[in-house]
Amino acid sequence: MTPVLRLRDSLYLRLALVLLVALAASYGTMTMLFLAHLDEARVNSFSRTIAVQVTLIEDFLETRPAAELPSLRGRIIAPTLPALTLDEAERAERAERAAQIKERLDEELGRPVRVVATLTPSPGLWVDLRPAGRAPQWLFLPTSNALYRRADSLIFSLVVGFVVVLVGGMFLLWQVQRPLKQLVTALEAVGPAAPPQRLGVSGVGISRVLIERYNEMAERQRRHEEDRAIMLAGVAHDLRTPITRLRLLLELQNGERRGELNQNLGEIERITEQFLAFARGDDDEAASIHDLKPFVQEVAAPYRARGVAAGDGDGEALAAVRPNALRRAVVNLIENALEYGTAPIAVAVRVDGADVVVAVADAGCGIPAGDMARAMRPFTRLDASRGGTGHCGLGLAIVARIAEGHGGRLVLRKTEPAGFAAEIHLPGAPSLA
Repeated sequence: MTPVLRLRDSLYLRLALVLLVALAASYGTMTMLFLAHLDEARVNSFSRTIAVQVTLIEDFLETRPAAELPSLRGRIIAPTLPALTLDEAERAERAERAAQIKERLDEELGRPVRVVATLTPSPGLWVDLRPAGRAPQWLFLPTSNALYRRADSLIFSLVVGFVVVLVGGMFLLWQVQRPLKQLVTALEAVGPAAPPQRLGVSGVGISRVLIERYNEMAERQRRHEEDRAIMLAGVAHDLRTPITRLRLLLELQNGERRGELNQNLGEIERITEQFLAFARGDDDEAASIHDLKPFVQEVAAPYRARGVAAGDGDGEALAAVRPNALRRAVVNLIENALEYGTAPIAVAVRVDGADVVVAVADAGCGIPAGDMARAMRPFTRLDASRGGTGHCGLGLAIVARIAEGHGGRLVLRKTEPAGFAAEIHLPGAPSLA
């Protein structure tokens, strides 16, 4: 069965999450540092400007009355602090900024200074003046909203940079992930009936090298399969001619061992047919939808006289199959059961979930559990349980290849209470009704 790749196991998703977290952490830290530095620089600059103005005005007031102070673009000198008109939210925000400015002014002027944020008569700060020998006075300095507004342009630049780096990183990750995903899909499709297919070379770095190496492997596999098929077909084909000549010669002879020789020739001919079936494959036959219940009954009918029973259940069992190939597979299983199994032998078709199962069962001991996988390999003979002649170990291998060529599988299992079954599991097809 093809393994299902869960989303949480995706390499691309994991790398994307790591990239996202790393970028978010780095850009978040960088943004906070930039904003803190910019905020501090803005407060320092504004505080120095206020300190210069306060110093100049205090020097002026030491010798002249406030009435003679020239117009200073919204700056006001008042004997007392007017009533504040800040709501709670504004007071908290502006009081925090006023406290920062007061701290810098204390350092610049060398004495404690009272600073109060207000919206009266306009947004600004009230700073107390301490002119020598005079009553306390308050200086109003208007402020722009830029003193309280965050650095929107800087934040926008950082967000744009974050998005660009993230998208670029995701693109580079996809350049690595896409060839790997294509390779996984190609490997999942590889089987006895589906040799490896070449992939388009794409990606970067090691991903591109991996695809190139896979294509080289696929090409070697293709040549190997061609050579193997040609060799098997050639051997089997070349054996047919001398077998036919020997049969003709035996027909002309009346020796005592004629029957034995004919039997040996039959076994050689059977081996030859198995070689041809294994080498020929089923790729050229078109698939069509069949109800496998009557199909299997038809295949098993010639064996009824030898004790093979074919069940006839209710309902349909539809599957897309290549008829000649499936017929060959079912015949192989029936003949295996006749030669190595124990009566009674039953052939049945059932629907198991989304699969259609063609089962050939007998009452024999079958194949040991530890040898079932090995029994389906080509040219494997299990001498302990298969002592017949006329076989080269291709019967179950041919059935397994045909099943896989249909997108299914061959299953060997013990049955209860005693017996053995070989089952061809095929993907079911929707009803034609």
